[in-house]
Amino acid sequence: MRMPNLVWMAWLFFGVIILAGLILRWWTGDHLILTRYTGYLMPWLLCGLLPGVLWAVLMKYRGLAALLTVSVLIILVAYAPLFWSRSKTSDPEAMELKVVSYNTWSKNFDTDRIARVVKGQRPDVLLLQEVIPEVFESLMKHFHDLYADQEVYFSYEPSLLLAVVSRFPMERSAGIKGKGRVQRVFLHSPAGQITVFNVHMLRRGGWLSRYRKIVSLLEEDVSHNKGPVILGGDFNTPDQGETYKHITKFLNNAHWESGFGFGFSFPSSVIKLFGSVSVPPLVRIDHIFFNDCFSILKAGTIKDSGGSDHFPVMAILGLE
Repeated sequence: MRMPNLVWMAWLFFGVIILAGLILRWWTGDHLILTRYTGYLMPWLLCGLLPGVLWAVLMKYRGLAALLTVSVLIILVAYAPLFWSRSKTSDPEAMELKVVSYNTWSKNFDTDRIARVVKGQRPDVLLLQEVIPEVFESLMKHFHDLYADQEVYFSYEPSLLLAVVSRFPMERSAGIKGKGRVQRVFLHSPAGQITVFNVHMLRRGGWLSRYRKIVSLLEEDVSHNKGPVILGGDFNTPDQGETYKHITKFLNNAHWESGFGFGFSFPSSVIKLFGSVSVPPLVRIDHIFFNDCFSILKAGTIKDSGGSDHFPVMAILGLE
């Protein structure tokens, strides 16, 4: 068999698999392995599809070019809104609230670097995940002057490795059982009470376990709050996943509303192949969501991991 025919067959097989994954997602969600990983890798599929389209056009394989182009168009349409200019205006009477979600990584003990990242942002609300007790204790020593001469308030759940730090007084809520690692606090801001959910949905147990826990959290806890609600953390789900899409039935996503580009948050450069080759960020699995009590002014990924395997994500919200 001639080489062009072998290459044609390889591109055809690749094109059929990718198109099947993209189309089946509309019916099966993440229940199939093919559709689940198509959602995780969707932006990166262009790295394979675009060269294939170019090769098929040059070789005059029109059918193959058309097949691959359909997948390219589906992906471009899905992500196009992230590359549009979306100017946001602030209500002069609204209180601006900077929120940062940061998985510090349980293997990261460099509290100087972590604190430097946080102090560089000075968030009004900081959500921390995977923060072990000795790291949190050290961080609180770094954070004593986070807000200049203002007091720093915090709530830490050592059994969950979750913490919320804020410039506003807070009230710790009773634990949320059976819904994964979830921390809930009530912030008493000048604009009124804000309910904050800090979550870390572990990969342990698979995507369906995470999905069911998120559904339960949204329907039994989040949706019953009539006032301002923030839900942030490490969800271990991409923005094309079924879990993410279910959350957006209840809440708005900061990056999708006001961020630019893919906003990949994992992995950071501390993850290396063969101990020497840095892995580029591949997916955005850290998110900040909010309800309609807020407006969104700005969102993005902070390009300093502070030694963590995640990059922090941030959002600036407006609250009347």
